[in-house]
Amino acid sequence: MELEQAGVPTVIVVTEPFEALARQAAAAYDLPTARIVVIEHPIGGVGPDVIEARAAAAEDAVIAALRDERA
Repeated sequence: MELEQAGVPTVIVVTEPFEALARQAAAAYDLPTARIVVIEHPIGGVGPDVIEARAAAAEDAVIAALRDERA
């Protein structure tokens, strides 16, 4: 979030249970429009193939957020 405050476009990637916490942290940093992409939980205890699939599924959302093409 400090990078975003410094003008570096940043995307916060979190799993579903941590979305509210990410939004609270963004608000605390005075970033109410922080770019947050939510991916499927969990990311621990799963194989690399699962992580790669989840990353691929989130790729378009991350790119859109960096381009500020959020809905």
